[in-house]
Amino acid sequence: MSPVLYYALPATGCYIMLSLFFLRRPRLLHRPWVRAFESSLVAHRAGSGEKLESTMEAMENSKAQRADLLELDCHLTRDGVVVVSHDKNLLRQSGLNRDVDSLDFEDLPLYKKKLEIYFSPGEPCAMTGGQTRACVPPPLALDPQGALALVATSHPLFSSGCTPTPWPPSAPMLPCCLFPPPTPGHFATGSDRRMVTLEDVFQRFPRMPMIVEVKEEDEELIHKIADLVRRFDRNEITVWASEKNSVMKKCTAANPEMPFSFTMCRGVWILLLYYLGLLPFISIPERFLLIFLPSIINRTYFPSSSSLLNQLLAVLSKKMIMRKSLIQHLEGRGIQVVFWCLNEESDFEVAFSLGASGVITDYPTALRRYLDNHRAVAGAPHT
Repeated sequence: MSPVLYYALPATGCYIMLSLFFLRRPRLLHRPWVRAFESSLVAHRAGSGEKLESTMEAMENSKAQRADLLELDCHLTRDGVVVVSHDKNLLRQSGLNRDVDSLDFEDLPLYKKKLEIYFSPGEPCAMTGGQTRACVPPPLALDPQGALALVATSHPLFSSGCTPTPWPPSAPMLPCCLFPPPTPGHFATGSDRRMVTLEDVFQRFPRMPMIVEVKEEDEELIHKIADLVRRFDRNEITVWASEKNSVMKKCTAANPEMPFSFTMCRGVWILLLYYLGLLPFISIPERFLLIFLPSIINRTYFPSSSSLLNQLLAVLSKKMIMRKSLIQHLEGRGIQVVFWCLNEESDFEVAFSLGASGVITDYPTALRRYLDNHRAVAGAPHT
């Protein structure tokens, strides 16, 4: 045996044993974050499966189902009002092909009478005329002349998905597996179709914890959100969320007292540290990991009929992310792991069996029923 191996092998063995030891006992090295609230039931877009998304009616409905958190997205209007809206462009939500920042708050349109529900099993989009074609990708839609026009900037993995629109015969087909299709016949309706300001939401629900997602590097928007959180004394119960590191840095600088979630890059970094065995020795400032459940993404992007490569990606994503020891380690450090966006009881079961704190769902009533039923079973006396 070479001198290098003589010393390297025992050192590697000791490192592996120490890493595993502290992975299972995270509190020996780290003081866990104190939780200001729990996150078992998080209402996606305020509960967009039961009422029109991001409306006061949806929020009231989620509150009635004892939601722990409301998940909201914010944009800034032309006159500087922070408005709650998932999309920057209003085409999908209202039918008006305008960006939020091109209109004053008073001129914002009403939501459509019904909106599709996404992140549920379904078929590809049915295009106008009844013919099933390829999905229009989330950042693209067709203008009245049939030319492709850029109308949204959301990341495809987190956007609203495709919308039934006229599709010219000469246009190239786009594979539906790349973009989330709506479930045919699954629509939300409601009597409240008005868009609301974040200020009004804070006034109506002063002690309801909320996740506020910021999608763009808009410093005015970020600072106005931070100021509203301070004014309503919500520093401990309002969570910064963003996919982008650059946006999150601006958010935490604007209000460092607010808890914040992992960005996409930070989430990949944590996964890498876990597999290298370094995670137990690294401090983590984030308090929330909002992560997709692989089965949801696989169902949407990598259907069983897709190519062998896509099926391989589906298996790999499941194997890499669904690590109970990783989730338990983060939970032991006070970091709440929340899976999104789950709308079926079987998916609820998977998420909670892994040890996650909670679930983001479009259907708060269904998740509340699941939680209450399982708590009743857990509390029932054994015979």
